[in-house]
Amino acid sequence: MKWWWYLFCCNVLWGQSFLEEWTPARTTVLDTLTVNNCPPEWLWQWFGLSKEAVYAIVEYREYMGHIIDPIELVGLPGLTKQEIKDLAEKLPFSRERPKRNKSRLIFSGSLRNGLRIKTKFTGNQGRFEWGGLKEWSIKDGQYNPSEPVTFFGAKHNGVVKSKWLIGTHTLLLGEGLLSGSSGFGSSSTREQFAQGLRGTISTYGAVRKGFGASSQFENGRVYISLDVDMGINGAVEYIGHHSTLGLGQVNEAVTAYFKRQWKSHRWFGEFTEQEQALGWNWWRDDLLFESYLHRKEERLHSALSMQWRDARGQWSLQLLEGRFKGNWQGEFLRYQCVASDEGTLRHRLTVPWEHRSVDLHFHDGTYGGSIRSSRRIRNWQLQSSMGWAHAETAPIWLAVPVATGFIGAKSVYDDFFGYHFKANTGRWSTSFSYDFTERLEEGFTMEWRYATTLDQLRPMAPKIRIAFFNYRRMLNSNWKYER
Repeated sequence: MKWWWYLFCCNVLWGQSFLEEWTPARTTVLDTLTVNNCPPEWLWQWFGLSKEAVYAIVEYREYMGHIIDPIELVGLPGLTKQEIKDLAEKLPFSRERPKRNKSRLIFSGSLRNGLRIKTKFTGNQGRFEWGGLKEWSIKDGQYNPSEPVTFFGAKHNGVVKSKWLIGTHTLLLGEGLLSGSSGFGSSSTREQFAQGLRGTISTYGAVRKGFGASSQFENGRVYISLDVDMGINGAVEYIGHHSTLGLGQVNEAVTAYFKRQWKSHRWFGEFTEQEQALGWNWWRDDLLFESYLHRKEERLHSALSMQWRDARGQWSLQLLEGRFKGNWQGEFLRYQCVASDEGTLRHRLTVPWEHRSVDLHFHDGTYGGSIRSSRRIRNWQLQSSMGWAHAETAPIWLAVPVATGFIGAKSVYDDFFGYHFKANTGRWSTSFSYDFTERLEEGFTMEWRYATTLDQLRPMAPKIRIAFFNYRRMLNSNWKYER
């Protein structure tokens, strides 16, 4: 352990930060971000702001609401006028075009060992918001529709800000020990930033069905959730200038949580009868150091992490449950080393080349590689990946384009040779993959997606209504005679 503390202490003295390169994948994500919805960790990772500046922006958004003009950021701790100007050039404060079309309708489907179709819609207008999801699947000749997932919410902005939700929703408290988290955590910190009551159409995570309400006062918040299966859940929070204290009940268990900020230090934690979590992170010159303790089932789990950037690239060192994870990203070469639970080391070497990237993998006798490509032709974003693996005793993870703007990973436990392609434009998205080591019906996968706004469908409403009316008439057995 001595060499770990030597690395941490030495790099704290000279670690500096620079902005990561703007890849096409990152540009796709950036198209949906504003200063008002950008997560705190991305303000640091992508835009190079100090921790003090990040927390100042987040605190201002919580107390004052929507930031309209860059002049509002002048005078906040940790922000210079030049930094505000640079931030405004890369990240807008609002996006007028998406605001005009606030309702979206998305059709998607996949073909793999059966057909699966999904339809979902989301929208908001003024004080109201709504969403819905419906899935159908056909497998082995059987038609299996899922239960619809919907929610409807309303807001009231006044001296007391209130929110009401009916349907599926989430209630996120503290570090998510009882209430669950909003998704996969950030690699840079274990701290949970998403808090509060939100409507959702997701089928993953701690989703609740019923009624939810929240009220925000000058120095606190109140949450309540009436779930048809879990009963009554809720919390009361006190919000001070540099700290937050909360006490809640989730699934018939009591939880207490807190956050405390002092200069460049931040403490956070949550305490329940079965689990306890306590964390501390410290930023210096955009260098992040964090320690995290988690007690569960009479065992104490620890995590240490540090991230910094210098002229040689971006570095990340983590020690999780005695397992080491290191990551270095340079301009022409990238390397990752991860220790597994069995004590083996998983290596990945990446060589970026223009719009391509070559990955080489090795893990305890298992080796493989992949070639990825990402380029834009007019309005189309094209991504492809060709990968292969020779499996022995341990798995590897090959990179494949699994979502718009992101490069995901495919776990490989057996010999593999396959190809994956994805094409995406403003509305349409389609992808297919094929594993040449499997039969066609097992190795072939195809997905598609179409997204539009209700405003664009409005001219077609009369035709849809007529077609639906004729369909209902055809269900009547005497329809032919009526004609």
